[in-house]
Amino acid sequence: MIEGMRETILSSVKEGKGLLDVIIGQDETKEKLLASILAGHHTLIEGPPGVGKTTLTKHVASTLPPILEVKGCPYHCSPEAPVCPACRKKAAEGKELETEEVPGKKRFVRIQGSPDLTAEDLLGDIDPSQAFKYGPQDYRAFTPGKLLKGNRGVVFFDELNRVPEKLQNALLQVLEEGTATIGPYDVDYPADFVMIATMNPREHAGVEELSDVLLDRFDVVKMSYPETSEQEKEILKRYGLKFEGVELPEDVIDMIVKLVRATREDPWKKELDQGASPRAGLSLYEKVQALALLNSCPKVKMEDIRRMAVSALGSRIKPSPESKYYDDHFILVDEMVDSILGTKE
Repeated sequence: MIEGMRETILSSVKEGKGLLDVIIGQDETKEKLLASILAGHHTLIEGPPGVGKTTLTKHVASTLPPILEVKGCPYHCSPEAPVCPACRKKAAEGKELETEEVPGKKRFVRIQGSPDLTAEDLLGDIDPSQAFKYGPQDYRAFTPGKLLKGNRGVVFFDELNRVPEKLQNALLQVLEEGTATIGPYDVDYPADFVMIATMNPREHAGVEELSDVLLDRFDVVKMSYPETSEQEKEILKRYGLKFEGVELPEDVIDMIVKLVRATREDPWKKELDQGASPRAGLSLYEKVQALALLNSCPKVKMEDIRRMAVSALGSRIKPSPESKYYDDHFILVDEMVDSILGTKE
């Protein structure tokens, strides 16, 4: 369990505060995530791109309370119970361990899933200059990777199912035991963290199948698109940029929401494997204001949606292989706009 996180969660519940209110809606997802964290479990959030998985995880890290750690220790050792070889050696020799307070946001380590990611990126590698000085078998020659730097904090692994199976296997000991045994070293390195990972739906291109043994180390939580138009509209108003001197009428905002949600609803849903996300809506929300500003217009017009829709939505939707728009999804956006806003005169 992350130090101090249990108290933070329980305190927020007692006071009636929504710890994860940064995310609009998604009540079931937030409840399951907090339950997993409270239980000290690793969590895998599955959902399409642009629905707030990263925002949710970053906010969890921002709620972490500050802790005391050994100053300059890359493993964030507790001064009361040091675990890394260097801190343990100092403690055994009776040397004082200098401490510093570390805020919650610095207890957050992000790893971006990629086919190019290596075990050395995750666990660490030998520093040639230190190996020359101390010898390759000495622990001082070892530079920790991101998993070990996440000790006593939150590790966010974005798009976990983009890493190859070999790398998935490298995670197993760390997730199960909270330690890592590195190559030539006969000591275990600390990796006591809670991991919150994300994955795109299995049908997405460029994703790997996660092994059953790796999935067994996670609680799986589903995250989807906003349930209602009101939630989607609130996302735009709360997180979209506001351009000074440009009025954005309510009916224009409603039309942006209607257009974005239409990509996930009949009849257009059957043409798409992936609809537009809230991130696409935010892009369109901001671009129509930027267009008005460029044209020295004090008020956004409906026609501005038509002019910006392809740019904002075109790269964020994915036509299905059976769709007649498969080879040109920009035409699909144009036709959607015509059907919803009316054919351009």
